[in-house]
Amino acid sequence: MSSGRRSLADHPVIVIITVVAAVVGLIVGVKELKGTDSAPPSAAAPTATDTDTTLRTPAATQVAPTQEEDMPTQDEEPEASEPAREPVTQPVEEEPSRAAVVQSPGHTAPLVVRIKLGSSGKTGPDSYRVGSRPGANTEVYDDTGRLDRGCYVQWTLSRGSEVVRRVTSGRCRPPSITLFNFEDSLDEPGSYTLKADVTTDWRQTGTESVTFNVVPG
Repeated sequence: MSSGRRSLADHPVIVIITVVAAVVGLIVGVKELKGTDSAPPSAAAPTATDTDTTLRTPAATQVAPTQEEDMPTQDEEPEASEPAREPVTQPVEEEPSRAAVVQSPGHTAPLVVRIKLGSSGKTGPDSYRVGSRPGANTEVYDDTGRLDRGCYVQWTLSRGSEVVRRVTSGRCRPPSITLFNFEDSLDEPGSYTLKADVTTDWRQTGTESVTFNVVPG
């Protein structure tokens, strides 16, 4: 026994190595025991690396909202929109033609013509004595009233089918004299027709005639 103790004392390095090896073995055993009790890798909390990656994602990589999600399309009608109103257009006034400017505002209606025979030598409602000089005038009307100037009468006196007298008057209303004078046209008995064809400066026309008898007196 004394020989064995002496040998260890003589070699202190061996003793130190033996102690260190024992301590290291103890530490490794403790670590292995702790490793068996730790949670499985799937349940581990997210590492700092994952968290940093999520937080450091650049804003430019984010997907921009599409038009269909954030903006109404052309086919969609806005809510509570007012009904469309048709544009109001002002009537366009056409420039009157030159002929319309020259023409008077009136004088457009058809003419109304009447023949007025005088009463000299009258012997009945429609008869006169031979040789009578009754005379005749006209009354001519349009939409402006009775016409005087700018109105012309073509007189035609016929006995049967024979034209006895033809005269033109430069007016339709008598000034101070008779427009149509018979003179000696009624010196023979028979059935007479007096016709008045009227025209105006406004291109109006009208016709009237009257028939009467001339009887011996």
